[in-house]
Amino acid sequence: MNLFFILLLIAFIAAGYYVYKRLLKIEREIRADQHALVDEDDSVIESDIEPISSEPAQKVEDSDVLSKDIGLNDQIVLVVEGSPGLAQAEIYDKFPDKDRRELQKLLRQLDQSGQLRREKKGSSYQIYPL
Repeated sequence: MNLFFILLLIAFIAAGYYVYKRLLKIEREIRADQHALVDEDDSVIESDIEPISSEPAQKVEDSDVLSKDIGLNDQIVLVVEGSPGLAQAEIYDKFPDKDRRELQKLLRQLDQSGQLRREKKGSSYQIYPL
């Protein structure tokens, strides 16, 4: 009787492992499809954009950005343009009066809308301007 339960347990573990691997494969396919759609959208958007100037952009000082009366989204974009590759945690430090979760949500929205680009680095993200 004990042998039957051991075999049954092994069968459940094997089935669970199979389902887990199958779900990982499906998730990878979905992510690849999403990246393909984003890349396709980016190529369409980039072809419509004409460069304004060939001069390098001026570096924006954090104090200048934070002193202006502009929206939080615009402040975040200006801070990132002034320091490309800024860690997401450093952005939290630049806006100490704002809720961390609110900033996370805004950064995700800015990434999805194409105003910024987030790259996963370890347990955090690095933020780049577009």
